[in-house]
Amino acid sequence: MEAAVAVLLAKHPVESILLIRRATNPADPWSGHWSFPGGRRDVSDPDLVTTALRELNEECGILLDRTQLTRELPPSHAGRSAGNIIEVAPYLFEVMEQVEANLNAAEADDYVWIPVALLADRSRHKWQRIPGFANPTMFPALDLKGTPLWGFTYRVLCDLLGIEMPGKS
Repeated sequence: MEAAVAVLLAKHPVESILLIRRATNPADPWSGHWSFPGGRRDVSDPDLVTTALRELNEECGILLDRTQLTRELPPSHAGRSAGNIIEVAPYLFEVMEQVEANLNAAEADDYVWIPVALLADRSRHKWQRIPGFANPTMFPALDLKGTPLWGFTYRVLCDLLGIEMPGKS
């Protein structure tokens, strides 16, 4: 595995998950898309949990420690649609309250604590075209502030929450 993400779950005021919108970067195929904080493992990272925590701090200014790790989620491949396949290890961390993010502008343009109840609303899950892809391929997605939440992040959330992805209509 080469990369890790931090899936951050807050219990209050409502159960919610932190997502960031990636900064605009012409070299990034996922530029402007929603994701979990995360990235590639540095040679100085002793393990991928360290990678997830380091990336969360670098991208969001949120400093957690290993005691807040509650679950290691199954690794999955990201980048299949863009041709840049990488195996990513997601780690679930829990916090009592939603934490304010201090975004690194080079990494992220926006963030949101998305309520789990909103994610679980099946009427919001639809097949959509994804901005930035030249071909008209459709993907299962959830509209979030006018930008589709799709791909690796969407799959991890659906698996974590036991949400069945929509069938193609």
